[in-house]
Amino acid sequence: MEFAKKRKVDQENRQFKTDWTEKYCFFLPDHVNAKPTCLICMQNVAVIKSDNLKRHFTSIHAASFNANYPEKSDQRTQKIAGLLASYKHSVSTMSKTTSAQESATAASLHVSWTLARAKKPFADAELIKRCAIDMAHEVLNHDEKQQKKVVELLKQVPLSANTATRRVEVLAEECFSSLLTDLKKTEAISLAIDSSCDRTDMEQLSVFVRFFDGKIFREELLCLLTLPGHTTGEIIFHELTQFFEKNGLNVSQIVSVVTDGAPSMVGKHKGLVSRLSAVNPALLTFHCIIHKSVLCAKLCGKMKETMDTVTRLVNFVRESSSLQHRLFRSLLEEMSSEHKDLLLHNDVRWLSKGRVLERVCDLRDELVSFLSSLQGQKAHEFLSFLTDTKVIADVHFLCDIMSHLNHLNLQLQGKNHTVAEMYEAVEAFRSKLHLLERDIHGRKLHFPRLREHCEKNEMPEDPVMKDFVSKLAENFKERFESSPKISRDILLFLRQPFSVSADGQWTGEAKRLVPSIEEGALQMEVLEMGSSELLKAQHKDAPVCDFWINMVPQARFKNTRAIAMFLLTMFPSTYICESGFSSMNAIKSQDRNRLSSAHLGQCLRIATTEYKPNIRQVASSRRSHFSH
Repeated sequence: MEFAKKRKVDQENRQFKTDWTEKYCFFLPDHVNAKPTCLICMQNVAVIKSDNLKRHFTSIHAASFNANYPEKSDQRTQKIAGLLASYKHSVSTMSKTTSAQESATAASLHVSWTLARAKKPFADAELIKRCAIDMAHEVLNHDEKQQKKVVELLKQVPLSANTATRRVEVLAEECFSSLLTDLKKTEAISLAIDSSCDRTDMEQLSVFVRFFDGKIFREELLCLLTLPGHTTGEIIFHELTQFFEKNGLNVSQIVSVVTDGAPSMVGKHKGLVSRLSAVNPALLTFHCIIHKSVLCAKLCGKMKETMDTVTRLVNFVRESSSLQHRLFRSLLEEMSSEHKDLLLHNDVRWLSKGRVLERVCDLRDELVSFLSSLQGQKAHEFLSFLTDTKVIADVHFLCDIMSHLNHLNLQLQGKNHTVAEMYEAVEAFRSKLHLLERDIHGRKLHFPRLREHCEKNEMPEDPVMKDFVSKLAENFKERFESSPKISRDILLFLRQPFSVSADGQWTGEAKRLVPSIEEGALQMEVLEMGSSELLKAQHKDAPVCDFWINMVPQARFKNTRAIAMFLLTMFPSTYICESGFSSMNAIKSQDRNRLSSAHLGQCLRIATTEYKPNIRQVASSRRSHFSH
């Protein structure tokens, strides 16, 4: 015996008939999935069916309602029309209230977003509210009615410190949710990892991720992990993998990791990099190119002694006493100096040595005049230092060579740099060093301060300077050529795909880096690209990323595009982490040092993200309340 087919009332498309309103006092609301509603008691019936409506009306309301309002009478029609009008008025009032509450919430979210982007405290939200009210009073002083309306609306916006805190939590979660959604769709990601202490000496591990979201390459804060105790490679690895597991991410997605070269990061057996490589053998690991270039320029011997003396001189003038510092600045004003003060040296800052030396060289005459007016052994020693022509020659040499190093450093800084661009800048600087090595014993065209000093004082050549430049060139060669992770041919292919040979060794290395590609097909595609005049013309004016994303067809050049996208995904430096730490210190300032680590991470995410949440959508999904 076959079972009868079960009826599904929801799929029968029953229609509400308008004459049921007159007969049974029912109507159908205009929202989605609405059910017939009784105008008298506001109860619903489950199914749009005449018998259901009739049963409800006759069993509950028929006796009293028909007695007062007979069928097909004008009184009955007027009563039902009045009930309908009353319902629509109440719904309209509720809708307006809800809309106003959502608008107030959206305004609150906008203010919290702006504050977090500007790295300002949560309590500043109330200040913004007071300023907005004051502006409304002044701008609308000619229209008291409009002024009163605007001020009342502004007062309803909830902007207390606690509310702003909750808003930042919601907005940061929205940004993180968008990031996770994109990360789970992409095939490869690259990490930049570094750690630093915040204002309360709490170690914060900053992890930024770079990936292709289908349209552009993004660089986003993945997480800010607090390390309350020891910061060994094992602990960092555990915290990072736990974060990946918690958020449904796969460590095998990571194609490269760049670090600052600290022992906890690159330790051979227990460092973070070695542990990640054990989980993902195909992982590429890099030492930050900027950190490596700074290590190449490390001073020693006579030059270090000179730099240390300059640092002590600056500290003596600026830090010995407040009165002495004030007198020096007054002297600079009297002498109409180009600069208003000396700069303090800081080893953590990449450009510090060069800037400090430049300022001392520019203010040498003023320093000599000031030190001559002071009494004391230290002042006399520093005066002798500044008036010794041989020593000052070393200072001018250091100033000139540091200016070249700072120029390189500035080229390497910034977001969205590719590995090929940065290695190209380093290679160019290495070529310059060979020129500088010859020039130091020649006309000194590239050492303007030293040349001017030598011409004035008829200084003999100093072999120490040439040795320093030679040692600098050796350091760059050793650090950037000793164990190359990626060959020059592959980097050249990324920047100049029409200049590489199709049958070179680099295609085998490309296969090793990206196992999914076919080496033979890659060689064929390289030859095909070389014969495409259209691609060559497009390549001339297009940035590297735009060329590979928008101009190289995926279907036609699958393997060449795969290796290019792999290289473009990699972080070449930890610059973005260092930049994030600057933002972190601005957020968790001395006056805001009680900020929790969770809220610090949320504020940093909003301050650094390129995502922007749909604030209206967020407001409509939250419970809205007016400010009290």
